[in-house]
Amino acid sequence: MELAGDHLHFVNFDAIVDMELRDACAGLTWRSYRSILDASKTENRLALVAFSGEIPVALWLSVQMPFEGQQRSHTLLSLVVAAAWRRRGVATRLMQMAEVELAARGVSVVTTSYSSILPGAGAMSGLLLNHAWMEPRADRIRICGRVGDTVTTSKAWDLLLRRLQSRGIRYLSWEDTNFDLIEQAAVMVDAGQAPEWSDPRPWSASLCRQLSLAILDGKGDLAGWVVCEPQPALDRWYFPIGWVIPTEQDRGTLVGAYLEGSRRIQAKSGPSALAVLEASPRQGRAWSLFEKHFSSSALWSDRLLISQKTVPVDVR
Repeated sequence: MELAGDHLHFVNFDAIVDMELRDACAGLTWRSYRSILDASKTENRLALVAFSGEIPVALWLSVQMPFEGQQRSHTLLSLVVAAAWRRRGVATRLMQMAEVELAARGVSVVTTSYSSILPGAGAMSGLLLNHAWMEPRADRIRICGRVGDTVTTSKAWDLLLRRLQSRGIRYLSWEDTNFDLIEQAAVMVDAGQAPEWSDPRPWSASLCRQLSLAILDGKGDLAGWVVCEPQPALDRWYFPIGWVIPTEQDRGTLVGAYLEGSRRIQAKSGPSALAVLEASPRQGRAWSLFEKHFSSSALWSDRLLISQKTVPVDVR
């Protein structure tokens, strides 16, 4: 696809064959997304490049995530404009052209999320609002730290774990359960007993079963789960999902699970290993408990802002 307009033209990344030019385009997004651009399967992605002459000046990268299924939705991963071309309407034009292409593909909804501490977070929020996206809201808190610091910082940890143990709470590696956790979690999600965002199925191919945890209550029933994913490209461990049943949400059960996860990562990879923990306001007091117990030892923390737009059928 190539659409002319003023001094800019827009080209689908997949139509670019020159390797040096592809590398230049890839430089307009995060290194961790390079594998998405290099992937041979391109039908579920839109990588649209804005050019001035032969120079790539901006890149839109969105994909259909595995958990989006047949919902005809895309997740915007990256929208970057080269520094010299900012404040010149390039992002606006690129977003408009991307919406044209997405509408032609039958995509009806686009969602995006980004860190509140990114230098361009304010500009991104303004851009979205100016283009009829929902007002960005804080969807999750993320805290990154060394697991050794997490384990040793708070004197209250042992007291918390003893209290949880006295109620019969147990944390088992997915490898040590006598049931298929993904299968059982799927049943709970499909039955409405657990929220859709807690569904571990999208992570089944990438998670670490040894460090992902099943949370059992005093009766031995499944009371929640934590997903742990290795991210070797970023040299860290990532906990994208942690959920407990409503009766356990305000009792420190999920905080205890992340502490246990940090201890297991330390045993496996050493105290300097990095882990990123997440909590959602949908998890009761977990949000405030995370800030209270984990922020003091964090290398960084942020809010993950989320926004969404319904793509018009005809945006031309």
